[in-house]
Amino acid sequence: MEQASEWPIHVYTVSQLTSRIRDALHKQFRDILVEGEISNFKLYPSGHLYFTLKDETSSLRAVMFNFYGRYPEDFIKDGVAVICRGRIDVYEKRGEYRLLVDDLEVRGLGLLQIQFQVLKEKLFKEGLFDASHKRPLPLLPTKIGIVTSPAGAAIRDMLKVIFQKYENMAVLVYPARVQGEGAGLEIAEGIKYLNMQKEVDVIIVGRGGGSLEDLACFNDEAVARAIYASQIPVISAVGHEIDFTIADFVADVRAPTPTAAADMVVRDKRELLGSLESIKEKVERSIRKRIERIRLLLYQSFAELRERKDLFAKHRIYVDDLSSTLIRTATAMLEQRRTRLDAIVQRLNDLNPRNILKRGYSITIKKATQEVVKESGQIVAKDRVQVKLYKGEIDCIVSKTTPP
Repeated sequence: MEQASEWPIHVYTVSQLTSRIRDALHKQFRDILVEGEISNFKLYPSGHLYFTLKDETSSLRAVMFNFYGRYPEDFIKDGVAVICRGRIDVYEKRGEYRLLVDDLEVRGLGLLQIQFQVLKEKLFKEGLFDASHKRPLPLLPTKIGIVTSPAGAAIRDMLKVIFQKYENMAVLVYPARVQGEGAGLEIAEGIKYLNMQKEVDVIIVGRGGGSLEDLACFNDEAVARAIYASQIPVISAVGHEIDFTIADFVADVRAPTPTAAADMVVRDKRELLGSLESIKEKVERSIRKRIERIRLLLYQSFAELRERKDLFAKHRIYVDDLSSTLIRTATAMLEQRRTRLDAIVQRLNDLNPRNILKRGYSITIKKATQEVVKESGQIVAKDRVQVKLYKGEIDCIVSKTTPP
């Protein structure tokens, strides 16, 4: 009894003691990182992952709720070294403590990379990357749509390349953020908008290079599905050549950089005119050769007929008619094709903006946005504008606008 008097006065029940231990562990270990090797890996039908985290001398029970769908199953298995972020909890029924895992990273492989692999695997199984779904780019688009940030270097580089190759190409830019929270939704909305408007023949979606975090919006499922659903061919032009995104895999064409996308989407106008002239010359040569072959055949026929004077005399008028008809037909065909080629060349010359400017017209560009001014409502007083003439340019400040 004397020994009993030395015991502490307060006596805990098992539940009380377990609860006190739980509270202490909750306060001390609320948000911690734990490194170890996975063992006893088990994924339940509920989608929860149970495993043991161990090192050389100790082990720790762990559970991660709602694991399924957040990570590829084959990334997590026994023997894999991981870093877990979570908190210590006590399972009071058994008096056991365990780690409740909120996030998990395979050593050397971050969460964004894991999410990238999960989405890539999912969309691949659904067929969004299939080559059979990809469409060819138009030979010469009449209007190009671009979904990107209007403040970035990428849009300036693309417009520079496009207008260098085809100075009067029409371009429609849909402004969208290309980095940060919500950027993916803006990009997807831009693709959908250009499809609804039906004004462009091809869409470029892109930005400059960056880290995996910077490019996260191009690994967004909404962007991938918007590209796949697009009725207009889409070029993904994201980052440098080493950067691959989900958008690259779904798009009809992947360009290594925004500049490369601009280069591949439009052909050089001078090359087109040269190609037309070359085609014209080839057609003329082909027709002349056909005429020469016909003449040769006729001369050979005449030679044979001379040896058979009776037959030649009998069919002389028929042969003359046939010869005349063939020559007229060939000549008419040549003239018809020459006329068509001349009309094409004349049409291209008529559409040449320099010829239009030569007649006294000009192009007015709003300097702040570099957009072509088509009506007075686009500008206000004190706006700076640039007027392009046939020879030279004029910088102006607007003093007054008159409604149409």
